[in-house]
Amino acid sequence: MKRTRAVTTAAVMMAAGLLIGGCTSTPGDRGADDPAPARSSAATADEAVAREPQACRGGTYTWFNLRQDWVINGVADAQHVTTRSARVAKPIRRLRTDPVTVETEGAEAVLHALGARVGLVSADDDPAEGSGLGEPGTYAPLDEPLGRLSDLRSSARLVSFSYFKLIETDFRYTCAGGGQPVVGHVSTWGPSGGGAVNCDEPLGKDASSAAREAVRLSC
Repeated sequence: MKRTRAVTTAAVMMAAGLLIGGCTSTPGDRGADDPAPARSSAATADEAVAREPQACRGGTYTWFNLRQDWVINGVADAQHVTTRSARVAKPIRRLRTDPVTVETEGAEAVLHALGARVGLVSADDDPAEGSGLGEPGTYAPLDEPLGRLSDLRSSARLVSFSYFKLIETDFRYTCAGGGQPVVGHVSTWGPSGGGAVNCDEPLGKDASSAAREAVRLSC
């Protein structure tokens, strides 16, 4: 499977005065423990219509029902930490097993256009070099938090978790010369990262939904 081009993305998680250096990754970086790629789904529409995005280059994509949500995809059990130099060591277990799907043929072109739409690549880039998004059949990685603990005055119960940006959208592709438009749906992932929360302190009002879910599941 072709590896997507790296995209520079940074994510920092802060909760209840505890800051862990975020670990971020980009689509195409799949860990050894991640599930094997699943087969992507294909549209059941008429084959001639499904091939239209490749047959009429230079057409126009229209995106609608676009959602971009940071979601949790892995969490570890709570771990007792007593030193400032300690690292969260409990393994993260996967919570989500939904692979990237592109419900039309010509997935490479569709993902590249979507990557340009959400600002991960330039529309002028070569689609063969990647889209900045997860490819069909891949899973978002389980990212571990990196770095040392800070602002930890005594022992604490910490929970590490992994998160990623879930990107879902419907689209319509219209050929420049007219004809029947092609419609489809994409569910993919973009930037990802790892963080940790302190179970012994309340989360701040700016805590992410992923951090709150980690507290609910493991604290």
